[in-house]
Amino acid sequence: MDKARVLLVSPTETECAPILRKTAGCKSTLPWLYAGNLQGQSVEILISGIGVVATTFRLTQTLMSHSYSRAISMGIAGSFTDDIPVGEVVQITEDGFADLGIDNNGTFLNLREAGIINSEDYFPDFITNPSPTPSFHRKVRGVTVQTATGSQKRTDELINKYQPKVETMENAAFFYVCHTMQIPFASFRAISNKVEPRNRKNWRTVEAIEQINYEMSKVLFEDKSNFFFNPVVGSQI
Repeated sequence: MDKARVLLVSPTETECAPILRKTAGCKSTLPWLYAGNLQGQSVEILISGIGVVATTFRLTQTLMSHSYSRAISMGIAGSFTDDIPVGEVVQITEDGFADLGIDNNGTFLNLREAGIINSEDYFPDFITNPSPTPSFHRKVRGVTVQTATGSQKRTDELINKYQPKVETMENAAFFYVCHTMQIPFASFRAISNKVEPRNRKNWRTVEAIEQINYEMSKVLFEDKSNFFFNPVVGSQI
């Protein structure tokens, strides 16, 4: 088995469609897993599905039955700040399940705050990537939610509680599975919209998808000496 393979993880086929088209010999090995050759590198592309449930199941199943040198998450995200404009690609280096907890008479408490778990070691507020890649992309904190934020009230609550820069619906699950299974990982997202009262007219999804695929295929995969293609010393994967 080729342990130098890289696993690309995308929530939907739409978000990685340009890379799928560029992957030579691309064929489906499972309903949600594609294999091929991208710029001379053996790569597999996992369509994880939207949300943490599908992502956790499909990613765990894939990592238990295949060996990879790295896992790379790609896709789109919302930005909480004007400092990170639509179209920019960021590297998420820490992420957490922002809506996993209880509603205490209108006040949200995460599992630790609610006393359901005793230690951050069991389920930390934020999962930090211990070895982020030294790319030029801005490194940011993300939050993962199962209901995409679309009101000012909820936006303010998330900012005040977590100080995040971006929001996704899958990334903390990707972090959790990779970290638990001890596979090196990195996560990149292109900003498609600002997190604000929902207004799809302001979204630039097509442009964000084009940009994340450009960064993945033209930047990250051209330099074979970079993070993604260096052997993992001492890895048991």
